[in-house]
Amino acid sequence: MSQTKYNKCHISDAWEQTASKQMAIAAKEEADYAKEIGQIDKNGIPLITVVADGCWSKRSYRSNYNALSGAATIIRHRFGKVLYLGVKNKICSICLANNQIEHKCYKNYTGTSTGMESTILLEEFKHGIKYAKLISDGDSSKIFRE
Repeated sequence: MSQTKYNKCHISDAWEQTASKQMAIAAKEEADYAKEIGQIDKNGIPLITVVADGCWSKRSYRSNYNALSGAATIIRHRFGKVLYLGVKNKICSICLANNQIEHKCYKNYTGTSTGMESTILLEEFKHGIKYAKLISDGDSSKIFRE
């Protein structure tokens, strides 16, 4: 396959669309189950328990917090289905290479490296469900910042 053809395929777009669709399906299943067993708030919004964690592009726990990218995920505690996966990047390798080619720029974050995980996790509150309990490690604690 030529480089030109490869650049036009954008397989990553298909992966993103498929992942988003599957996460929405998982969220609906979780919402339906929570309603079925009566785990809803006073407004009828489903309440679920989730597990969340993130990672950085380099080891930085307790020192040297300067990772250029990070990822975080939210998983349903009961069934283990992925409800959300997000990635943040402080740089775009194509832009850094001074390529003048048209491309999808993956630079999507300008904050601190330590704030990546909580920023990603906060993006997820969109499926019409509430996370009644969040199980996470200490570096996710900033999610409760506001």
